[in-house]
Amino acid sequence: MKLRMWWALARGVVLESLRRKDLWVVAILGFIIIASAGALGFFGINGLEVFAKDLAFTVLGLFSSIIAIMTASRMLPEEIKNRTLYPLLARPISRFDLLLGKLAGSILVTWVAFFMLSALAAVALAMFHVRFEWIMAQYVFVKMLGLAVLCSVSLALSTFMTPSAAATMSFVLALGSATLIRALVLAYSSASAPLQVLFKFLNCCVPQYQLFDLGSRASNIGWPAVPLWVVGFLSSYAVVYSCAMLVIGWAKFRKQAI
Repeated sequence: MKLRMWWALARGVVLESLRRKDLWVVAILGFIIIASAGALGFFGINGLEVFAKDLAFTVLGLFSSIIAIMTASRMLPEEIKNRTLYPLLARPISRFDLLLGKLAGSILVTWVAFFMLSALAAVALAMFHVRFEWIMAQYVFVKMLGLAVLCSVSLALSTFMTPSAAATMSFVLALGSATLIRALVLAYSSASAPLQVLFKFLNCCVPQYQLFDLGSRASNIGWPAVPLWVVGFLSSYAVVYSCAMLVIGWAKFRKQAI
């Protein structure tokens, strides 16, 4: 029963995304990737496999992150604004079930968009005669985990902020988390013992998005695949962190007057 409920809520998010033509935008962006690759080949830039792969992975990461943030950060606020949330809560659906279904829907939309971009990027790479390596498959899987974490963070922030503020904060964390973590590590190395505990705690709270980006590794030629225990650790981290963000968002949302 619960699974059917969550699936129905997730399906609603996907249908809403199709109505807004978000996935069509992704298809257009993917077409631009292919057109750019074809133009580079036309002008004689051949044999630059590393450049082509790095460009493809950069575009994949950027566009899929935009889709994840914009989808997850605006769902609840717009449901409340448009008063479409009331019929849902009038049914035997708890607020936790609602959040979980919405999170599953935003992850599903993001993954569909990511797969569309990945397929189009694969066509673009084929134009450069780039051969497939297993590290590329790992990049896709690990990136999907990172996008799930990004959706959970954006959804949790939307329960505390306006949609614009939540999207902005999500973008800041997605683009600047690596810099913030490096700053915390430097501060930890020169701080006293009590402050080191604080900096370590803050480091644990910041989403470690850079762990899910294998683009720089996959861009090189002939690099070995990542060990399976690393992939397993990243999978566990993604599940635990996403669940933590879901609980935090639910703790705020269940007390929110609607």
